[in-house]
Amino acid sequence: MESSVFACLGNIFVEPKKALGDFREHNHWLWYPLLITMAVATAVLLWYYATADLGVLQQQVMEVISSRYSAGDLETIRATLTRGRFLFQAAMGGTLGVVLVCLIQALYFFLVSKLAGYEVQDYGRWFSFSVWTYFPNVLAYLTAGVAYLLSSRQTDFFAIDVTNLNTLLFRVSPDSRWFSLAASIHLTTFWWLALMIMGFSLWTKKSPGKSAFIVLAPWLTIYAVFALVKLI
Repeated sequence: MESSVFACLGNIFVEPKKALGDFREHNHWLWYPLLITMAVATAVLLWYYATADLGVLQQQVMEVISSRYSAGDLETIRATLTRGRFLFQAAMGGTLGVVLVCLIQALYFFLVSKLAGYEVQDYGRWFSFSVWTYFPNVLAYLTAGVAYLLSSRQTDFFAIDVTNLNTLLFRVSPDSRWFSLAASIHLTTFWWLALMIMGFSLWTKKSPGKSAFIVLAPWLTIYAVFALVKLI
């Protein structure tokens, strides 16, 4: 069993169609990609927030929220930004954050499959699907870890998050109202979405076009609403 699981972990990167078919009937395999993703994400985040200069960590937050608070309020907030608080948030982001994303994504696919009467209607199988298709995002954490290894302790997280489109292309400043939107997209996000489209088509036997519409609809809606709110 283990060899098949580990082959699937590799195939999700090099032979995704095979992997998407292989794990379909093995829900219990989901623990492998889930725990690996959580372990890597948590390790990188904790390492960064445990060793980076505390002043840099505080300044990162200040730059993001500077337009929303007065100077006095900002200083009060800065005083609450302790190393322990950063570590707690890092631990939650690397564990509960990953699980929550997969749970919500699985719920969406479960509801769609139920309403449309698709073959796969079990929530557990869609949760496994969501975990496996999310797995390539582990590369974003690994590359951030390598970037931090080659950087100084005064480097902010935005600089080491090298797969982030804002870091690579947009260069939106942290105090911009568009920063959170630009910083939410990574190169691995497109890989993740492509895997979901391919997998949804394979599992439901629907066309790639229809599968793309179903997979992308909630994401496009979320980003459209987010952009609209920023424009108001």
